[in-house]
Amino acid sequence: MSTSPEVVIVGAGLAGACAALELSRSREVLVIDAVGAAAGASGAAAGLVNPFMGRKARPVWQLADALAAVRAAVARAEAEDLFDDRGVLRPVVEDGQAAVFRERAAEFPEHLMFLSPEAVAGQYPSVAAPAGALWVRTGGAVMVPSFVQRVLDAAARQGATVISGQHVSAWRSTDTHASVTLDHGEQLQAGHVVLALGYGGVGHPALDALDLRGVKGQTLRVRLPAGPTTDQLPPVAGSGYAVPVSTDDARRTLILGSSYEHQFTTLDPTGDATQQILRKTQRLVPALAEATIRDAVTGVRVYAGQHNRPVLAPLPDAPRVWAFTGLGSKGLLMAPLLARLLGDHLHDPAGVPEALGVPAGT
Repeated sequence: MSTSPEVVIVGAGLAGACAALELSRSREVLVIDAVGAAAGASGAAAGLVNPFMGRKARPVWQLADALAAVRAAVARAEAEDLFDDRGVLRPVVEDGQAAVFRERAAEFPEHLMFLSPEAVAGQYPSVAAPAGALWVRTGGAVMVPSFVQRVLDAAARQGATVISGQHVSAWRSTDTHASVTLDHGEQLQAGHVVLALGYGGVGHPALDALDLRGVKGQTLRVRLPAGPTTDQLPPVAGSGYAVPVSTDDARRTLILGSSYEHQFTTLDPTGDATQQILRKTQRLVPALAEATIRDAVTGVRVYAGQHNRPVLAPLPDAPRVWAFTGLGSKGLLMAPLLARLLGDHLHDPAGVPEALGVPAGT
């Protein structure tokens, strides 16, 4: 590894790993992380690939391209065993939602199907859906922490270098090169720097223009009692979610989530969040009332600007330093696609869609 790589990526979460996978195809890449792979929000995520999110199941930005990018990243990282591609089942959880789900299914028949209560009971008897459910047939789930490590391993096979335990305290840019400064004072020069800092970027004075904020989320890993298995339980999402762990040979482990704490004083798991998650998920899968909690994990999602749009753009005062952040709850769907855009437009920022720029008005 030379002392002046073409690209330095700061952060080894989902965004940083996907950026490394794309950029190392044709460039010399160095990934620097203070803690390790998937140490932040990526380490807590259940990894839903749900392209129709929210109460009204609105499609994500660049729906088809986003789904294709996820599957391509899974294949390139040799992570098919981490991908549960059975779809996502979205039970109706509030008044009027059934009509909305039916409309969405009619609008996107290649992706969606509305299932009657009888159909849900016949196909997925563990799921409570007395008003029916939307089946997102092109959705699924990926075990994110393991996936991030596989992606980094694939980037390393392409020539990327990944180092942990180094904290980047500052960065600079000129018209011809960029550089980062490590805590002990060492400087590394590069052609470009990509800041995939996650929560580490919230509150950083140099990133004020991005208007970043963090929302703490907690997830639980639970185990069903002897007897029930997850073979007939796909990823389920309603007001909460229950995602089977695809790597569990016994087929009884699930990840449940999630809490959304806009104000928090600790990053530790809390009992209140645990009870909130259990209440939400037991409405979807009643058998979870008998499940055993194995552990609780937290992470902080990052959102940008008033419209919660991801950011993929050079910093206003540093043309060779890119921000790759603000993925919020859409990280798994957006990170592979935005990494592809980054690879295509690193030297041509004007080609990146305006919606991914620095939030307007900052």
